[in-house]
Amino acid sequence: MKKNILLIFCLLSTLFHAQADCSTALSVCGNSTITYSPTGVGNVSETIGDCITSGEHNSIWYKITIATSGTLTFNLVPTAPDADYDWAIFGPNAVCGNLGSPIRCNAATTIGPGPATGLNMTSTLTSAAGGSLTPYCRYLDVIAGETYYLFLDNWVGALSTTVAPFSLTWGGTATLTTPFTNPVLHPYPFIAPGTPAANPSNPNEVLICNNPSIFNFSVLSPGILNNNQNFIVTYHTTQNDAISGANPITTPISVNITSLYYYSIHYQDPANPNNPMNFCREIGIFKFKLGSFPAYDGSLEACAQDNNANVATFNLNLADVTTQPGVIKSYYSTLAAAQAGTNPISPSTAYVSGPGVVYVKVADIAGCYSIVKITLKITSQVYSTVLKDQVICIDGLATLDAGPGFASYEWSTGATTQVVSGLSVGNYWVKLQTGNCFAMQNVKVLPYTQPIVSSIDISFAKVVVHVKGGKAPYKYSMDNINWQDSNIFTGVKRGEHMVYIKDSNNCHEVNVEITVPNIVNAITPNGDGSNDYVDYSALANKHNLVFTIYDRYGNMMFKADQFKNYKWDGTAGNKKILTGNYWFSFTWNEPKRNNAPIKYSGWILVKNRN
Repeated sequence: MKKNILLIFCLLSTLFHAQADCSTALSVCGNSTITYSPTGVGNVSETIGDCITSGEHNSIWYKITIATSGTLTFNLVPTAPDADYDWAIFGPNAVCGNLGSPIRCNAATTIGPGPATGLNMTSTLTSAAGGSLTPYCRYLDVIAGETYYLFLDNWVGALSTTVAPFSLTWGGTATLTTPFTNPVLHPYPFIAPGTPAANPSNPNEVLICNNPSIFNFSVLSPGILNNNQNFIVTYHTTQNDAISGANPITTPISVNITSLYYYSIHYQDPANPNNPMNFCREIGIFKFKLGSFPAYDGSLEACAQDNNANVATFNLNLADVTTQPGVIKSYYSTLAAAQAGTNPISPSTAYVSGPGVVYVKVADIAGCYSIVKITLKITSQVYSTVLKDQVICIDGLATLDAGPGFASYEWSTGATTQVVSGLSVGNYWVKLQTGNCFAMQNVKVLPYTQPIVSSIDISFAKVVVHVKGGKAPYKYSMDNINWQDSNIFTGVKRGEHMVYIKDSNNCHEVNVEITVPNIVNAITPNGDGSNDYVDYSALANKHNLVFTIYDRYGNMMFKADQFKNYKWDGTAGNKKILTGNYWFSFTWNEPKRNNAPIKYSGWILVKNRN
C-alpha cells in the first residue's frame, strides 16, 4: 500500500481541521452509519505507529463509547476506486497524547475499485502492514463503558488528487452510546425543516421570498427540535462542518436557492458537560425554494345567536385559506389594517360580527406572506318540517323521521341517522345540523287514546252511534267483522246487541252493549186486562232509566222512573188522556260499557174509551 512517498504540505488549500486530531475526535453516535470526507491533517500530525509508519495524510479521528458489551466490527467502503484507507484502533480507555500502540491496525494493499477494509468476524489478524493483501482484522470484544479511538487516513500517492468520502457501517453484538435512541432523553421525533420536494430523493425545501435573501436560521430550531429538551441545533454550509459542529451559522446570512444547507443536532447534558453523549450529532440537509406564498380566499359559517339572527360568533382559525403547513395567521377587520399589520382581531377564536368580510395575513417563518379575505356567513337554526308527535297503540313502537337535508343527526337515543325506530311512549329530541348551526327539536311519542261512545239513539229498528275522542274518521260494526263508515244501523232486531267502533289509529276497537226494547205501539187502557198499560220494568237494571211521554206539540205528559216502576197507563195527572198518537223517549246509561248514554224514541197510539 505504501509506495514512494512524497510529502506535500498543502497549507494554503486547507486550514486546520480540529476533528483530525485525537484530542478533538468526533464522537460516534450509536451504531448508525458514518459518512465523511477527510481532507488534510489536524493541528497535530500525530504518530500512529505499528502498521502505519508514514503518518497522517487525509485523516479523521473518532471516539467510540460502548453502551452494551459484545463484539464490535466495522466495514469502511470508499466512494472512489483509487482511495486507499488505512486505520488504527487504540484502547480500551486510551488517553490522547499517551495512546500507546494500536490494538488493531491495517495498512493493507487492496486491489480493485472501492477497496473496503475494517474489522470482521472471520479474520484472525490484529495488524496488517503496508503491502499486506488482507484488508480486514479480527473483531474486538468490548465492555460497556469502555472508550476507544479510531484513526482513519486516506493515503494517496504523490500525484493523486483523490479526496474520497467513505461510508462506515458498524456490526457485531455491542451497541454504542447515543442520546438519539433513548426515549427518556428523546421522547419526540425531530422534524426536518421545510416541505418535501417534488422529487422525494431531493432535500426538503424552505420557502424564501427573494433570491438571494437574508435568512435567520434560528427560526427553524423550535420546529426541528419538536419540544425535545436539552438538545441544541446548529446550522452549517458543509456536511463536514455539520458532522463536526464546526463553523456554525450564528447570525442571519444571505442564502440562495442553489446551495445546500445543513443542520446538526446534539445533546447537552445539563449535569455533565463531559458526558460522551454530548458529542454525538445527527445531521440533516435542506435547501431554499423561491415561490409565491400559497393562500386563497375562504369562507366561514356560524350560527346566529338566539336573540339576534344577524349576529354570530366566528372562530376565524377554522377558515380554510392555505394548504401550507406551519404558517402564521393574523386577522384584521379591514384591508388597510392587514397591510399595515395594525389592530389585529383578538381573540380570533371568538369574533362577534354580522355577515361581511375580514382579512387574514398568512405568513411563514421567513416573512413571506399573502393577504386574502374571509367571507363571513350567518346561518339560522333549521328545524324539521316533517318531524311530528306520534301516537302509538298500547303495545306498539314508533318510528320517527327527521327528514332529509341535514348535515348530521343526533338523537337523544344516541342514534345518528335520519330515521329512528322502536321507540316507546316518551319525550325525545334530535339535534339537527345545517352548516355550522345546530337546532334542537323536541318530539313526543304519545299513547293512543281510545274513542268514547258519547251517546246512542235508538228508534225502533234504527241505531245511531255518536263517538268522540280518538282520531276521526271512525268505522262501525255490529259483528266485529263487517265494518262501515256510517254511524247509522238500520233493520236492527229487538234484543241485546254489541256495537264496535275503531278510529283511524286502527288500534284496538271499543264496544258497547245496547238493548233494542220490545216496544208496544198501542195501548187501550179500559180496564179489561189487555193492553191496559206500557210496562218497561224489564229495563230496570239499566242505570238512570227514564221513560217520558210527550204530546205532538212536545209537551211532557208523563214521566215514569223507578218510583213508578217504569209503567204508564195512558193517564196524565191521574186523568185519562185523549185518544191519539203520542211520542215517547227512553234514556239510560249502559252499565256494562262505561255508562254509555242510550236514547230510544218512537211513537205510541193510545185509545181511551169512556
